[in-house]
Amino acid sequence: MKLENVIERFNTTPILFVGSGITRRYYDLPDWEGLLDHFAQIIKDDEFAYNFYKTKSQTTECKAGMLPKIAELIQQDYDLKWFSEPDIRTVGDEGIAVIKQGVSPFKVEVAHYIKEKCNINVNYNEEIELLKSISEKSIAGVITTNYDDFIEKHFAWYTKYIGQNQLVFSAIQGVAEIYKIHGSIEDPNSIVINEEDYIKFDEKRKYLAAKLMTIFMEYPIIFMGYSISDSNIQKIIKSIIDCLDEEQVKVLEDRFIFVEYKEKMIGAAVTPYTIMIEGRALSMKRIQLSDYRLLYKALEEIGRASCRERV
Repeated sequence: MKLENVIERFNTTPILFVGSGITRRYYDLPDWEGLLDHFAQIIKDDEFAYNFYKTKSQTTECKAGMLPKIAELIQQDYDLKWFSEPDIRTVGDEGIAVIKQGVSPFKVEVAHYIKEKCNINVNYNEEIELLKSISEKSIAGVITTNYDDFIEKHFAWYTKYIGQNQLVFSAIQGVAEIYKIHGSIEDPNSIVINEEDYIKFDEKRKYLAAKLMTIFMEYPIIFMGYSISDSNIQKIIKSIIDCLDEEQVKVLEDRFIFVEYKEKMIGAAVTPYTIMIEGRALSMKRIQLSDYRLLYKALEEIGRASCRERV
């Protein structure tokens, strides 16, 4: 089966579920470990600073995984250093005001650092413009765990919801909406990054799943910029499929598309793919590619077909 065949079988425009791989590509942002390494080295001017916190995390209980624990340990030391050593402060008056309201300096500085790094990688201008152009007619909405502003900048007319609370307590429509479920740089306190944040997120995950379940049942879901083994994504998927019977899960399988970047690949390959979610098999289609224009152009045809139907 070809990529175009997968997309043309959609009975409606899809939802994009966007991970950090996409904005690492378009903004050249660091990954999670790279972000934490940057702040670890501010605390300790040492190339092994991050390794210190990683080793320390291995000697303590990690209730939400190793990276949230590392972030927690870095945040504790960074906040103390931020208050005692003004020279490390990079935020302006607006950030200072947020910190005075009780928000962690670490989160405010993380938001500021990412915002400063949000510069388009010009190597992908054509790809980005194509994605932007299909946002109106070929994409129903976006779910993302990214903190940065790439999606809202390029899907400017979409309504945005930040964090679980906004999503859970809003009357979402599922169309032309962005769900930033792990928070946003525009609200540093909303950022889900440390162990406590993830524990709170997991406690409310069933409510988020209930809110997203209708969307998952009505729209194709295209996962982009993730490793399919990403524990956060697996937990969200598990929360949703736990609410469904086997017949409904089969419907999801027909709607789930996992896009996997494969360096220097020519064209695109479509294969069946099965993942295990806590012992439960979930099948989907996997699209491997290097050039995302192939995907965006295939999605563009959905918009054109929709326009022809309305004429």
